Amino acid sequence: MSRFINPRHLLGATKNSLSGLVFAWKGEQAFRHEVLVLAVLALLLAATAKGAGECLLVLGGWLGVMVVELLNSADEESFDLVTTEWNERVKRGKDMASAAIFLAMVINAGIWAYVFLIQ
Repeated sequence: MSRFINPRHLLGATKNSLSGLVFAWKGEQAFRHEVLVLAVLALLLAATAKGAGECLLVLGGWLGVMVVELLNSADEESFDLVTTEWNERVKRGKDMASAAIFLAMVINAGIWAYVFLIQ
């Protein structure tokens, strides 16, 4: 089994992931806002006594937004390594990553409407 699972690699990967979350928390205001929304959603779900499936749907959907936010932030860091000067192609890349966050939020609006209003 150790042939397929390298504990040292797993520990290193976990440290890198946690470091990325800390960096996002410290350096990205949008990520902090999304963590706050996650906390409010968790409280709202608890207060409304939603079932496990509904909780998974709402929290999983919002975690998806946060994943896209992290990817957007990573893209921006990469673009800024290429150039800090204004560049039309860099702007398009950053705008498309921002659009991905927007679409993830639109999806979540539908999820929330279904779980909190329609059901």
